[in-house]
Amino acid sequence: MKVHEAAKRLGVTPRALRFYEEKGLLKPKKAEENGYRDYSEDNIVQLRWIIALRELGLPVTAIGKVLEALAIDVELTAPAGGGSFIRQADEVRAELYTEWIEQGRRLQSLDKAIAVWRSQQDGPELEAAESNALQLKQSRIERMTWSDRWHYDELALVHGKDAPIVALTNELTLEQYENALLQIVEWLDPRPQEPGLELGAGTGNLTALLTAQRAVMTAVEQSQEMLAVLRARLPAVEPRLGNLLSLPVSGPSYRFIASSFAFRHLEPNQLLLALIEADRVLLPAGRLAITDRCDTVSPLRSWLEQHHYSIVTEELDGGLMLLYAVKP
Repeated sequence: MKVHEAAKRLGVTPRALRFYEEKGLLKPKKAEENGYRDYSEDNIVQLRWIIALRELGLPVTAIGKVLEALAIDVELTAPAGGGSFIRQADEVRAELYTEWIEQGRRLQSLDKAIAVWRSQQDGPELEAAESNALQLKQSRIERMTWSDRWHYDELALVHGKDAPIVALTNELTLEQYENALLQIVEWLDPRPQEPGLELGAGTGNLTALLTAQRAVMTAVEQSQEMLAVLRARLPAVEPRLGNLLSLPVSGPSYRFIASSFAFRHLEPNQLLLALIEADRVLLPAGRLAITDRCDTVSPLRSWLEQHHYSIVTEELDGGLMLLYAVKP
């Protein structure tokens, strides 16, 4: 099939097909005598993937990675929704959400600057722009510098669903760990079919308890290997790759949010960003339950009180604290 025929069949221009070829996304055969491209049915299927992924907002570089993962799954005769493809799609989604959230914060900062400029009778002053730009820059740096320094991918590969427990072995007993999770479930008291979100879900130990209450759960986790264990354990749960500073969620969607032993991995400035993100995706009157060390949980109160959350704290065995808050 020649380039014009292929383009017409797919509803795109010949120029678009040449562009995808230049970017290395496909390699049609070329006739030796004249160099004309000949698109096979396999090329057409690949182009359909490319066009669909472009419409979904994926950049060309990301499409290349997704197609490579798809090819790996095909070679391994993986089932539909093969592991490599889903993992790569997860990574791309997390990156796109981070970019989307950053753009939203830029718009908010610009709105604030414009509001100040309108109130200035002598014309807009540079200080308003610099102040908002500095705040935006600082929060962006906090998000960009976050990284997994605890090697959770390796822990998940070695210990499977017990990886979170192993990570806390030197700090908590198994009984203390399990009691902390049960206390979160008791405080949240999820209703059947109620949408919930777990932050830093690990391999799904807390998520499993919440789904046992028939809650409809989404689990956000930054470790691909932890997420793979969770996905295999809890196929009814919606797993999403991401971290607490850039949640892969578009807006207020959840009646409750739960988190155990995840906030400890954030720097003091990052704790505020994580709370802002949790607040962004929690519905009005939604509940928030966080369990961690006392020195991690206590600083969260101030921000929540400033934003009119109703708050209760409870000290747990092992130097832990549970914070329960209800959004206004």
